[in-house]
Amino acid sequence: MMQSQIQTALPIVSDRTDKRSLELTVNEKPAFENDVIVHPNHTTAGRLQKFVRLLIWLNIFLISFKKTGNPFKAFFELNKLKQLRNQYRNGFVLKKFVRNGFRFYAGYNIPGWPSVSFNRYVNRQLTRMNDSSTPTLHTIIFGITKKCGFQCEHCYEWEHLNQAETLLKDDLVAIVKRFYQAGVSQVQLTGGEPLNRFKDLLFLLQESPDGIDYWLYTTGYSLTYEKAKALKQNGLTGITISLDHHLADNHDRFRGVKNAYNKALIAVTNARKAGLPVCFSLCATREFISKENLLAYAALAKKYGVSFIQVLEPRAVGHYSGKAVQLTAVDHSLLNEFYETINYNSAYTDYPIVAYPGYYGRSIGCSGGGVDYLYVDMDGDVHNCPFCQKKLFSSLGGDLQKKIHQMKLNGCAAFSSSL
Repeated sequence: MMQSQIQTALPIVSDRTDKRSLELTVNEKPAFENDVIVHPNHTTAGRLQKFVRLLIWLNIFLISFKKTGNPFKAFFELNKLKQLRNQYRNGFVLKKFVRNGFRFYAGYNIPGWPSVSFNRYVNRQLTRMNDSSTPTLHTIIFGITKKCGFQCEHCYEWEHLNQAETLLKDDLVAIVKRFYQAGVSQVQLTGGEPLNRFKDLLFLLQESPDGIDYWLYTTGYSLTYEKAKALKQNGLTGITISLDHHLADNHDRFRGVKNAYNKALIAVTNARKAGLPVCFSLCATREFISKENLLAYAALAKKYGVSFIQVLEPRAVGHYSGKAVQLTAVDHSLLNEFYETINYNSAYTDYPIVAYPGYYGRSIGCSGGGVDYLYVDMDGDVHNCPFCQKKLFSSLGGDLQKKIHQMKLNGCAAFSSSL
């Protein structure tokens, strides 16, 4: 398919005039988008967003001034940080923030403002611009359990599920505290199904140092309101629910469990009722990717008041090992258009913010490998990312800062073949 054909197939674009100039067809949004909204979607746009953005940059300036002791240097650092942000966003301006309670979020992988975790994140970003020897890591994806009752089509830990647990609850805390000392301000808890270690989850949250945002990956199958409320009260930031299609039967087949779709949506309701923001995590397969499916998925997320959509690409590891699941250039183009439209077009300010690592990964390189994040598996061993499946070192011993720095120098080649 030629580029012009791709554009014709996807009439959703950003407001920026120097990008592909196609007419936005709002009427092509799915019909059920106008059904009764299950939960209001708390996004902030327009003048209020501009005012909040001004306050955030003022906060960042004050952090920089405290570090440098010089207002001119602080302003210079502020501009460098904006350049770094623009590099990730390809020069676009975000049209909305997500609001949850008294916190505002500019992205799924950025701690909410105002908070201690946000200030720690900014400190780390300011440091990365001036000291290449200091780890720039700010997020870990942490597999805390091998237990799972699902048969997920794309599971990267397929060979290791439902074996004996290696990490005790004290190990979970010890690992997080070590990465906290290395500057981490966000922890994404995964597995397996983390809710299978619910009591240990609460223990981890209770024993955690101040200044970390915690997101919990889950199928949602056993997330009751009581559990969601307890997680919120003990410091959980948000829930990431795996939902791989807007149609129930398709999602159930992908997950290998009947009623998985309905359970996931019930989990959204329980999380929202408990005051937790929700992210939908989508494994975007070749079979799924189309303009119609992407828009329908986004409309479903909006209907349920979901704050973020994370789009991940399938990799030939785990349950997908040996299978031809790699996306094509046409698929990438459709996903890029979707990402730009939902985030940067003013007609979609009441939709969730979309996180799509492949968008900037193919232009500036993978953010894994200790650059922005890394993966700690269910044995406490460190990988560049969940899909690399190569143990590099244990997170429980040795000089962690030094190991992360070496990991970063070695780099991650996840997107090298696509550059």
